[in-house]
Amino acid sequence: MKKAWLIGFCLAFGYQVGFSQNEGTLTFMNSLAQSNDNNPAIIPKYSFTLGLPASSFMGFYSNNGFSYKDMISKQPDGTVNADLTKLASKLKPKNYITQAATIDLLRVGLRVHKQFYVTLNAQAKTYNRLMLPKDLLGIFINGNAPSTAGSGVTTLSFAPKAESLTYLQTALGLAYSPNEKLTIGAKIKYLKGLENATTQSANFNLTTDNSTYAMTATAGMDVRTSGIYNFTQSGYNFQLKDYLKNNGFAFDIGATYKVTSKLTVGASLLDIGSIKWKNNTYGYSLDPSKATYSFQGLGLNQIIKPGNNYLQAQSDSIQNHFKVQQSPIGSYSSSIPGHMYLNGSYLVGKQLTLAAVFFSEFFKGRMASGLTLGANKHFGKIFSLAGSYTVSNNSYNNIGAGFSLNLSPIQIYMVGDNLLRIPFAGKELNTFVNSTQFFNVRAGMNIVFGWDKNHEIKGDATADQFKKKSSGQKTQIKSSNAKAADFRKKKRKKFKKRN
Repeated sequence: MKKAWLIGFCLAFGYQVGFSQNEGTLTFMNSLAQSNDNNPAIIPKYSFTLGLPASSFMGFYSNNGFSYKDMISKQPDGTVNADLTKLASKLKPKNYITQAATIDLLRVGLRVHKQFYVTLNAQAKTYNRLMLPKDLLGIFINGNAPSTAGSGVTTLSFAPKAESLTYLQTALGLAYSPNEKLTIGAKIKYLKGLENATTQSANFNLTTDNSTYAMTATAGMDVRTSGIYNFTQSGYNFQLKDYLKNNGFAFDIGATYKVTSKLTVGASLLDIGSIKWKNNTYGYSLDPSKATYSFQGLGLNQIIKPGNNYLQAQSDSIQNHFKVQQSPIGSYSSSIPGHMYLNGSYLVGKQLTLAAVFFSEFFKGRMASGLTLGANKHFGKIFSLAGSYTVSNNSYNNIGAGFSLNLSPIQIYMVGDNLLRIPFAGKELNTFVNSTQFFNVRAGMNIVFGWDKNHEIKGDATADQFKKKSSGQKTQIKSSNAKAADFRKKKRKKFKKRN
């Protein structure tokens, strides 16, 4: 049962195993087929893209509460010490630490007609989020002393919550342009869940009577897992087939609209769906009606009395009240993190675009949003470059960049929302790591064919056609007027001859 208690505590009050997948700069890197991941209506510059297994990787980290430099203090002699008081002053009431990673297993993008673009891609994804309440750290730094001033009672709540899931995704998408202005797109995704831990509910409250200093602790927990319990058992023989019983579906929808020949706007909703977990499902719980304990204080005579096991009895009582119950459970469903993108771009010239992207992630009752402003420049079809500034998760020092080197048929690229602050070596690298609260990077290689030059300058071409048409109409009018004048002149001459 000690093992069960440990597993339950880790899952509900701090479970985190790995790597919100919001990528602002990627959205306007339209030389990359990967930009279609942010809006299924985005049609990239290349008519054909092939991504081989493991040829593309994305990593993401965000922390809305603190960075490493908020946890330490530098001493005059150069030594570094942990500074919990400093950390406590930086914390938000709820601090979310998120990690995510994606690996492409296959990617195909093909323009089958000037109006249709088809995509097929498979990916392995992992997502982990931990919520740490400010009270949790405060109880270790200050105890309950700051809460005991005055009369009445004070309640601290310090139950972390965690979410984790790993799954395989296969997506089939279509973008359709009914006319030159509008493009709509959609994707259907088939999901295979590998592991999951989800906190249905978790609370751990400490109530203090400010006059008597008596304390009452209450707790409750409902955590569900799939594909994790087996790994805690000795002699378990891993079999992949056991991890392919969890099925789910999701979808993406999006659209882009050319307001003028230079201004384009877009919107998309991504990853709207869930997975039903059937494999190796176990639950970990605490009954709120039983997980309660009141502590009135210790009497000195109770401690020093010979043969008295008072302290041991108190410890046993606490363990019995807060014993995590584990048991197999039936199947359950959990959603995957959903995303929304709103973007606008303005074509300054044939090769330069200014853009703004608002993005948001919604998952398990929380919405996290951000904004990216940037520019994308094409240097012919050989090289594309992007620069950006992003505000996200209470982080305001994110200077992003992206490039794609198009040595057809090979395309090499890297793009991220907080890359330009990364120096190459030495002390400055430590400075970057110490202050970072938000970071993502996507890098890889594609095989590409068919740079669509007409698609690239579509806005300007439309304007040119309009100018030519207008010019032609004016020429035609002038010609008609000249013919009419000539006809009248000839008529007058004939009239004069007759008379």
